[in-house]
Amino acid sequence: MNQHLQELKKMERELKLLGGTAALLHWDRSTMIPKKAVPQRAEQLSYLSSLIHDKLTSPHLKKTIKALGAVTPKLSLIDRRIVQEYQKNLHKIEKIPKSHVEAFSKLEIESAHAWEIAREKKQFSHFAPYLEKVLAMKLKEARFVDPKKHPYNVLLDDFEEGMTFEKLDPVFEKLKTGLIEIITTIKKSAQYKQQKDVLASVSFPVDAQKKVAADIKNRILQAPDRHTDAESVHPFTTRISDDDVRITTAYREGQPLFSFTSTVHESGHALYELGFSPQLRGTTLCDAPSFGLHESQSRLWENQIVKSREFWKFYYPYYITMFPALKKISLEQFYSLVNQVRPSLVRIECDEVTYCLHIVIRYELEKSLLEGKLKVKDLPQAWNEKYKQYLGVTPKNDVQGVLQDMHWSEGLFGYFPTYAIGTMYSAMIFRQLQQDHPAVLKEISHGDFTTVRRWLKEKIHRHGSMYLSEEIITKACRKNLTPDDFIDYLKNKYYSLYGIKQ
Repeated sequence: MNQHLQELKKMERELKLLGGTAALLHWDRSTMIPKKAVPQRAEQLSYLSSLIHDKLTSPHLKKTIKALGAVTPKLSLIDRRIVQEYQKNLHKIEKIPKSHVEAFSKLEIESAHAWEIAREKKQFSHFAPYLEKVLAMKLKEARFVDPKKHPYNVLLDDFEEGMTFEKLDPVFEKLKTGLIEIITTIKKSAQYKQQKDVLASVSFPVDAQKKVAADIKNRILQAPDRHTDAESVHPFTTRISDDDVRITTAYREGQPLFSFTSTVHESGHALYELGFSPQLRGTTLCDAPSFGLHESQSRLWENQIVKSREFWKFYYPYYITMFPALKKISLEQFYSLVNQVRPSLVRIECDEVTYCLHIVIRYELEKSLLEGKLKVKDLPQAWNEKYKQYLGVTPKNDVQGVLQDMHWSEGLFGYFPTYAIGTMYSAMIFRQLQQDHPAVLKEISHGDFTTVRRWLKEKIHRHGSMYLSEEIITKACRKNLTPDDFIDYLKNKYYSLYGIKQ
C-alpha cells in the first residue's frame, strides 16, 4: 500500500508541474505574447494537453488507483479522497480519445484568437465558423462521456459537480423573477428617475487607478511574495503553483470603477487559491470543488464587502487623495453612485442587481445551442432579443452583445451558471459570517479584514476539494443553494438606497 501511495504522489507531482506549465503559457498568451506567436503557442499547449492526457490515462496510474481502491478503508481520509477523485476523473477521461483532446486544444487557441479578431472588427461573422466547430466538438465530447445523459448536464458537471439543469431551472426561474421584480420596483422610484452617472464625468487617471488597484489587492491578499499581476483584455486569475498565483485586470479611464472592482474580484479568487490547507499541497484536492464556490469568493469581496457603506467609510478618504476630482462629492453621494442600478449591456461592467440576469441569458442561450434549438448564426439576434426582454437594453454592435465574453470561444459551455451560483453562495456566506461575527461590519469600517479572511479560510478555503461544494456550503451556512438570501440582501440594500418602503 505504501509503495502505491508513493507512486501516486510522484505521478501527482508530475501532473501538477505540467498543469502549472500549461497555466503559465495560457497566462502569457493573454498578457504579453507577440501576435505572430499565437499558432506556435497553440502547438505548445496542444502538446502539453496531450502529455497530461497520456499521464492521466496511463496504465501505470490506472493500475495504481485500482490497487489503492482495493484498500480504501485502510487509507487516511485525504488519501481516500484523492483516490476517489482519480477514480471519478479516470472514468470520464478514459472515454475521450487522445486525438479529440489534441484537436480541441488546438482549436481552442485558434477560436480564442478568432474571437479577438471579431471583437476588433465588431462582427460576429468572423468568429461564427469557429464557434460552430467548438460547439460540435463539445457535443461530441459529451457523447463520449455519457451518450445517455443530456449534453448540458455532462458539460455542467465539469464545473459544478452534481449540478444539473433540472436542479438549476427552478432556482434560476425564482432568481430571475425576483430580480425583475426588484429592477422594476427601483425603476419606478423618484431617485432612479433623477439619478445621473456623475462619475463618468470625473477624471480617473490610469496611473492613479493602478496605484489604487495595487493597494486594495494587497489589503485583501496580505501575501506580496505569493502573487503577481498584469493587464489583459478580460480579467482573470490562475495558479501556476502553490505560491505563484497570477491575477490580471484592465484599466479604462472612462470607466473608473472597472479596474477597482475587477481587481477586488480577482483578488477574491486569488485569496481562495492561496488558502488551501498545506496538507493538500501537491495533490488533486488542492483546488476548489467547483467554479461556483470559487466565484462566491470573488463576488463576496466585490459586492458584499467593497460595495458596502462600511467599507467606503474607511476607504473613501484615501480614494479622494488618489482622485482629487472627487472632493466635491460626499461619502454618502459616492456610496450611492457606486451602487447605482443601471441596466446595461456588458456583464463585467454591470451593477450587482442586474448581474445575474446577464448570466440567466447566457444560460438559456447555451442550453438552446446544445439542444439544437438555436443555430450559431442566429445567436446575435437571440442574444439581443433576450437583453431587450429582460433588461430593456439592446446592443448597438456585437462587441457590446454576443462577443463580450471569451468563454464560448474556449468551449466553456456550462461555465456561465457558476457565476450566478457563486453570487447566490456569496450572499448565503456573508449572512452566515454576520451571524457568527456580529461585529464584522464594524471591523470592515476600520479597514480590518482579519475576521473575514480567517472565517473564509476556516469554513471554505482550507477544505480544497475534500468535499463537494454543496457539502461545504451546507456545513458553513446550514442550508443548500437558494436565491432567497441574495434577493433579501438586494432588497434590504437597494430599497433603502432608492427610498422604497418594503
